[in-house]
Amino acid sequence: MKLFGKLHMLVLFIFLCLIIGAGFFIYKDIYVNFSKQASFREMQLDEQEATIRAIKSNIPAVVNITVYTNEEVANINAVTGEKTMEKRRVEKGAGTGFIITPKGYIVTNKHVVSTSDPENTQYRIILNSGKKYYAQLIDKDPINDLAVLKIFDKDLPSVKLGSSQYLQVGTSVIAIGNALGEYQNTVTKGIISGLERSLTASDHKGGVKYLSNTIQTDAEINLGNSGGPLLNLKGEVVGVNVAVDQNGTSLGFAIPINDVKPVINSIKKHGIIIRPQLGVRYVMLTPQIAEERGVERNWGAFIVKGDKGEEAIVPGSAGDKAGLETGDVIFEINAIKIKDENNLRCVIQRYKPGDKIGMKIQRGSKIFIREVELGRF
Repeated sequence: MKLFGKLHMLVLFIFLCLIIGAGFFIYKDIYVNFSKQASFREMQLDEQEATIRAIKSNIPAVVNITVYTNEEVANINAVTGEKTMEKRRVEKGAGTGFIITPKGYIVTNKHVVSTSDPENTQYRIILNSGKKYYAQLIDKDPINDLAVLKIFDKDLPSVKLGSSQYLQVGTSVIAIGNALGEYQNTVTKGIISGLERSLTASDHKGGVKYLSNTIQTDAEINLGNSGGPLLNLKGEVVGVNVAVDQNGTSLGFAIPINDVKPVINSIKKHGIIIRPQLGVRYVMLTPQIAEERGVERNWGAFIVKGDKGEEAIVPGSAGDKAGLETGDVIFEINAIKIKDENNLRCVIQRYKPGDKIGMKIQRGSKIFIREVELGRF
């Protein structure tokens, strides 16, 4: 009987251990799941708070730009039929910009401020606070779709510039803009959905621009958002909203802020936008283009005349002085291969006017090196 009692107690003890062990694992599972849910909720709240902070810190520096020209408009007297002409202010477009210094320099897109009569154009600026200004056009970028305006005041709100060098697909971003030219400081949010995109963009004025190395985002960019900032969750500007592909949905594009910084630095230092210039017209080679044109190398910048017979090399330019010829292929600059995202224009823009660069060039089957001193636009 004593043995039976001991066995009974041992079985009972093992049973209790199993129950306690099972309870522990059930508790652990519940605790882990609860912790995961709590952490997820905390992450959601953290991102929401970061989004709100980023918007609040930048929206005072985001401006509404309205473009006007004074045009002669015919008035006809309904009684006499007499026709008279008078000048009226006509709205030509609207867009967005953002203040980059407390002194009132504003970055926007070139296509926002461009008109057929620049000398007769006015730029009206409205801040989020409701303050209104007339702006002066400082300069337009001859390379990117960028322009700089200035309003004359002091201690103005300004944005914080970030870096676009290490952006990754999936990063959360925020776009702020004057949607449709009507809804000032509309905010949309999404992610970076692509990098180093190249596209040909056209505006409502019929202008066409080739854009390279752009950021693709699914944050909605509407008509009127052009020139507005693309922000990260730290509240830093990482891009300038520039275009949308209307053939799809949520296909917006922005110029990386690191491509904008040379413009900003040039304005601060020289008061105008200075860009380096090689002075050649080219197409980037692919295996298909190389085969079609009978070129031995299937990558690089192939120097060609324009579709309407425009000169392949600008007379007197750096390329002309270096002895470049139509049909040459520039395939390397300072050990940087001219292919994929490193197209010729992007690589040249890493330098300053007056810088000397070494180029590897293929002419037929011959390869040689030229040193070139870059000119300026």
